[in-house]
Amino acid sequence: MKKIIIVVFIIMFSSCKENDEEQKLMYKQLVNYRDELKMNTRDIDAYIQNFIEKEKIYKSKTEGRNGILLEYEKSFEKLKFKERDKIVKLRDSFNREHKLNLHFDTSNYDNNISDTVFNRLMEIDFYRLKISFQNRYLVGHRCM
Repeated sequence: MKKIIIVVFIIMFSSCKENDEEQKLMYKQLVNYRDELKMNTRDIDAYIQNFIEKEKIYKSKTEGRNGILLEYEKSFEKLKFKERDKIVKLRDSFNREHKLNLHFDTSNYDNNISDTVFNRLMEIDFYRLKISFQNRYLVGHRCM
């Protein structure tokens, strides 16, 4: 719920004409949220690696799934600051292909937000997808 509120807040403020101070505050909040998600993914990665070291049998089960995630990360990094349509298409196809069922509101992505805000939103979506993938396919599919 927190994620939805933040995204609505961002889109609402980005569609209005604001002064520079409000935009800076919004951008700072986006960066803070992105950093929080980034730390969460790193923590999950560390947890998975620690679990694999203890339980060698799960290494073979998670290698293929880790490969899928690494391929998505590479694709995202290639498109990160380029065409909006391609990055949105990559995000949506990864979401559909792996049945992660995350909802992304893209109604204001066309012309209503700046490139820097768009890039932060895409990073946030990337980390949301990564966490969802990790929880569904890496953390959620092992017997502890």
